[in-house]
Order: sequence, then structure tokens, then C-alpha cells
Amino acid sequence: GARGDVHGFQRVADSNAEAIQKQPTLVSRAEAVKEKITLLALVNMVFERPSLERTLSFEDISDRVGVPLDQVEWVIMRALSLNLIKGTMDEVDQTVDVSWVMPRALTNKQMTELATRFGEWAVKVSKTKDYMMEHTGALLNQ
Repeated sequence: GARGDVHGFQRVADSNAEAIQKQPTLVSRAEAVKEKITLLALVNMVFERPSLERTLSFEDISDRVGVPLDQVEWVIMRALSLNLIKGTMDEVDQTVDVSWVMPRALTNKQMTELATRFGEWAVKVSKTKDYMMEHTGALLNQ
């Protein structure tokens, strides 16, 4: 499946540069393809994080999606405008707080990771319920 592996894409493009240059269609669409891979890398980066840990630094985004730090803001704005993600960007702190990420088809590995996260969430909910019952029981019985 598509993972948005910017560095892997660049390795393939570099090792096949001569063949790519002989294909006018590939040459003319190279920037569009690079943009799509960059946006996919950002979406995957967000998706891989737990929902409560979706404040991303521009520096982390730069490293993951393979763009210079001064272009990260543009990548985020592009993802927001295409409704790939929803959230708020803080240019001063150089972070983006993502509240929603576009759903997508998941690999078996991603499904397993998601199932693990759901399991962890269920344990937290159960512990919170037990805590609330333990500490509010006295209030309810008055």
C-alpha cells in the first residue's frame, strides 16, 4: 500500500534518473507526484500517532516528509486545504495540532496497531470508571 515513503521514493527516482528523463510524461508529472508523496507522508505521520498526541512540530514534519523547514508551513496548508487533515497551525511555536485525519484503507500491520491502541484505550476507560466508582460512591450514598 501507499505509505508516503519520501526517502524511498527519492532513492528509486535517483537510481532510475536516466530512464525517467527519457519519459516525457514522468518528467512533466514529477512535481505532482512528489507533492502527493509528501502529503501522504504527512497523513501517515498523523495517523500513526495516538489521537491525544497529534501536536506535531515543524521540525519533526520536515524530517519525516523530506522538505526543508521553511516549506513545512506550505505542506500543512496544502493538506488542510485538501481536507486531508483538520487542525490548527501555530506559526510562532512552529507546531500543528491535528484534530482529524482523512480515513484510509489500512494494512494488516496498521490494523494490528489500531487494535492495540483500542485495547489500551479500553483499559484506560475501565480504570477511570473504577476510580470514579471508588471515589464517588460515598457521594452517591449520602
